[in-house]
Amino acid sequence: MSNSTERHILIALDAYSATETGLSTLVSIAHRLNASLTGLYIEDSQLMTVAKLPFSTEINYLSAEERELEPDELLRINKIAATRARRLLETLSAKDKLTWTFVEESGELAVCALAHQGCDIFFPGRSRPYLTLQGQSRQPHQQLALIYQCVPEFDRMLEVVSLLSVNGMVTDVTIVSETPLPPDIAEKLPVQGVRVHFQLVDSTHPEQLRYLKLPMSSLILMSKSALQGLTRRQLAELSEQLCYPMMLVD
Repeated sequence: MSNSTERHILIALDAYSATETGLSTLVSIAHRLNASLTGLYIEDSQLMTVAKLPFSTEINYLSAEERELEPDELLRINKIAATRARRLLETLSAKDKLTWTFVEESGELAVCALAHQGCDIFFPGRSRPYLTLQGQSRQPHQQLALIYQCVPEFDRMLEVVSLLSVNGMVTDVTIVSETPLPPDIAEKLPVQGVRVHFQLVDSTHPEQLRYLKLPMSSLILMSKSALQGLTRRQLAELSEQLCYPMMLVD
């Protein structure tokens, strides 16, 4: 969005990402950016199709227990998760007096989210119980990673960084790039007290995001245009494997 006073953020949610931690982060960002919100809850159509096949089973990755995959049970889980996400968004938005809406769709998370035009898109990242057990931080995000590309959206990404930094949400900024940075970028982040780092990588392709060497509390900012050209399978894998919260800037 070109104007922070007109910014609108869509948060892409499903049964695995509709957590209080993820929504709290998004609401904190929206408050500092003076943005309105739309919660988009997606019922996984592919999983529902698989569940309707005979003898479909699921395996719990913590206990290794196997059980039948029942369509009715999936519907129940999705209904509960969607209702909880809506109530959480309502409660959290009310505290900061944010304008919000909530919609539900059936499909694939990233594909459905990207079909919405004229907004930034926030992916909270997958809920990882085993990381929580290992002591994953629940503190507000203070690490911000910008994926550099020579596109018009990058200036808007810098605007987001400046606003979040000035409002005290960010203390460290890492710019990730395949090439040396233009010399004027550092001048566009003159926020006192914010440390700026540079990480040179072989590829900034979206599929490589999970290999970045970043703290688990990092929030990734990336241009929405960077996802253009990805196949449906690549988009599905991106949302499935993303271990960092990510905001796509329009």
